[in-house]
Amino acid sequence: MTEFRSRNDDAVANGVGIYGISVDSVFSHTAFAKELGGLPYDLIGDFERKMVTDYGVRRDDVAGYSGMARRTIFIIDRERVIRWNWVASREQPQPDYDAVVSEAKRIASGG
Repeated sequence: MTEFRSRNDDAVANGVGIYGISVDSVFSHTAFAKELGGLPYDLIGDFERKMVTDYGVRRDDVAGYSGMARRTIFIIDRERVIRWNWVASREQPQPDYDAVVSEAKRIASGG
């Protein structure tokens, strides 16, 4: 989350909106953002797990954590079409954040 915080101004200046979504509660998000020193974008709570299910990133393979999300990044265009995504794996547990923002800027510019 802090990697996107440091890239937020550039992204917004180029027509990109950044949002964080998790199955945690809004109260948990508030505490999390405070612990990180604040975030310049919204954290959206999917406590009912509707979004993680609809987007196909719901995990039910971890005992005690049914319905948690796979770490995933989606780039969605203005017509609400998913144009790009990244899913964490053992080989790549973190994305190339610069590449994510570059791709989002390309899509935001109509590319």
